[in-house]
Amino acid sequence: MSLSSLRLRFLLALTALCLAAMGALGLIAHFIIHPALLEEERMLAKAELDRLERTMDSDRLALLAMVKDWATWDDTYNFMQGKHTSYTKSNFSRIMFEDMNYQFMLFFATDGSIQWTAGIDPVSDAYASCPGTVGACAWAENTAKRLRPLVRYRPDEGMAYMDITPQPVFIALYPILRTDESGPPQGWLAQIRLLDEKWQAHVENQTGLPVVLRSASQEDLRQGLRLDRPNDHLMTISRPITRVPGSESLLLQSHLPRKDFFTQLATFRYAQFWTAGLLLAVIAIVLILLESMVLRPLRQFATFTQRLQTRDDNLPLPNGLLKRRDELGTLAREFQQLLEFQRRQTSSLVELSHHDPLTGLANRRLFDQRLEEALNLTQRRSQPMALLMVDIDCFKAYNDHLGHPAGDVCLKAIADTMQSQFSQPLQLVARTGGEEFSIILPGSSATLANRLANSLRLAIETLGLPHPACEAGSVTVSIGIGHITPEQSRSAQELIDAADAALYAAKQAGRNRVSTEGEQVTS
Repeated sequence: MSLSSLRLRFLLALTALCLAAMGALGLIAHFIIHPALLEEERMLAKAELDRLERTMDSDRLALLAMVKDWATWDDTYNFMQGKHTSYTKSNFSRIMFEDMNYQFMLFFATDGSIQWTAGIDPVSDAYASCPGTVGACAWAENTAKRLRPLVRYRPDEGMAYMDITPQPVFIALYPILRTDESGPPQGWLAQIRLLDEKWQAHVENQTGLPVVLRSASQEDLRQGLRLDRPNDHLMTISRPITRVPGSESLLLQSHLPRKDFFTQLATFRYAQFWTAGLLLAVIAIVLILLESMVLRPLRQFATFTQRLQTRDDNLPLPNGLLKRRDELGTLAREFQQLLEFQRRQTSSLVELSHHDPLTGLANRRLFDQRLEEALNLTQRRSQPMALLMVDIDCFKAYNDHLGHPAGDVCLKAIADTMQSQFSQPLQLVARTGGEEFSIILPGSSATLANRLANSLRLAIETLGLPHPACEAGSVTVSIGIGHITPEQSRSAQELIDAADAALYAAKQAGRNRVSTEGEQVTS
């Protein structure tokens, strides 16, 4: 087969195209997909550390609330004045400290001295309750020394922070006042909670993540968020945190499995292999079609012309050449069918890319597109607009108790209800999260949106879907409403943030409620 052969030239061109396509896939994987997956992993690590910090902040503020309860108690106030002699015996015991999850308490007099110490020695685990920090309570002196500068600062509003030396603790400090918080202060009360293995197990139970606290080095402070990937199965994430200006910085550390990263990477590689295989298959089919529909008739015609040059008689055209018109027509019809099939497949893919496969609702991609369009339309028409953010209450508990198949049925039922409630032109119901939905209401004022939201809430409550893990006994939703007026201009993200904040307010108010931004939550 010479290089001038059309068959060989097609084969070489298609082989080069195949190699170029495979090389392009490799470059895309190396320079685009892999960095994108690493960045997604980094954002996940940041989100998980944020979640850990929020959990720690919650514990820290809870300790501050408890020390305030103790410090603003008439019995404590009288005790610091020497009037309640039975205060320590009636209120302090090892069982109390263990039940309340305190490590120990320090009662500072107004001059900064320790009037009383009670609690459990973190080192020996021995319980003690005694005046000052001597004898059986000498172990508390180091903590008292560290707190005296804060006491001299006289924190009128109280404070709570983390400390790492000599071991991680939460420390909450509050002035001792009467129950009505009248003064003058009779001293300050400090409560210390040890961030030990028991506390770490509590945080891990809440977040599903292990937590480690240690003193942050200068290198830790310089690096900030840090991801260490010692192997393909586990990633160590850490970030320095500082809670009180001037206090020692702590390094918050946890571990995340890398299963999702490698699952996505394996999925892409699998798609690469299938794409390469499909490309090879297509090339083989093209060569076969080219041979049977083009090259073979051309060779027949070339043979016929060569025979004409050597013979003078009127040779008839081969039957294959006579039918060439029909073959080209068949090829055209086959190509048209293939093109129509491809268009149907493309249309199906576009449909799938804009809709949630479980509920059939619009997905986040279509929601973002339609929200921008709705905002532009309402601004041009000077109309109001509202955005509902709907979240199923206690849905994780629903899945945990009844299983994910039941959760899918629940999602479909609620999606159908929302779709039936909001079927007007330009309205859009979208599933924007696992159990979170968003509804675009162009032309709706805040009052109308509130009425429609309450109607939806009641309709879902009327479904009566049993929810054994919810106080209401059935599935309910909380709804947040963000809105704009004709005189107001907002971006899509601002409107989403407003609806999300209203949804958070509805959740905080007890769930199964509607909350409009800037208004009181309604039931």
